[in-house]
Amino acid sequence: MILSSLEQKIYDVLEPVAKSIGYEIVKVMMQGSNRKVLDIAIDKLDGASVTIRDCKTASNNFSATLDVEDIISDRYYLEVGSAGVERPLVKLADFDRFLGREITLKTHKAIDDVKKFQGTIESNKDGVIELKIKEGLISLEYSNIKSANLVFTEEMFRKVLKKEAAQEPEIESEDK
Repeated sequence: MILSSLEQKIYDVLEPVAKSIGYEIVKVMMQGSNRKVLDIAIDKLDGASVTIRDCKTASNNFSATLDVEDIISDRYYLEVGSAGVERPLVKLADFDRFLGREITLKTHKAIDDVKKFQGTIESNKDGVIELKIKEGLISLEYSNIKSANLVFTEEMFRKVLKKEAAQEPEIESEDK
């Protein structure tokens, strides 16, 4: 994760707070010039889905910490949200956490004239990520990875639909 010096300071201050309440900070981004927005994406440490209540809890804790630490001199708006189902993989440890999952990634330097790959994470050993792609296995140095994201697959979509269908209450018919 490449951060500006301000974003890195914010991350360093907020990550212990996030962990203490059960979250991980996935992304910190300060945007805008006239209307500054501090955008923070979180994920739950237990792997569960992030809810609106989680975002509110994290936001309240982050806001209080940032007020005390006074890192940001300008006026800003804090936005805390879920990293999402296609969350970015930003730390080397993310490639361990999501072993066996399908991802897309872009590299800084081309490998056999290719800079974009999609496949399944097979391993992460000493900063070398093995990705199973259609053509076979490819080894990628973590330092060569420009960006990486989980892929929301059709199989995952079907599981979500089944879960939602199981949770829907039955509607009684008014036909009499």
